[in-house]
Amino acid sequence: MSNDQCQMSNEGKLSDDIRKLVAKIIKLPVEKVDLNANLFTELGVDSLLGTEIFASLDQKYGIDIPENKLAGIKTLNDIIALVETLKPSK
Repeated sequence: MSNDQCQMSNEGKLSDDIRKLVAKIIKLPVEKVDLNANLFTELGVDSLLGTEIFASLDQKYGIDIPENKLAGIKTLNDIIALVETLKPSK
């Protein structure tokens, strides 16, 4: 597997893992959690669920999400992009 293929498969796995984590927290089937859906208006995330999502991401990936980054989070793709930038590379 080339580096590009490995990178793409790692990104796909990260997307899948985060999508499953969020689906579990918001109690929706994974297939109903659209990566581009607005977390708040379309998926029903409130401040309590948002806190739970970010605490779970912190625990799972060992990242500390700065509060100033949270305001820009609107979709699951936003979360995935943020985790990708904060996650320590192996």
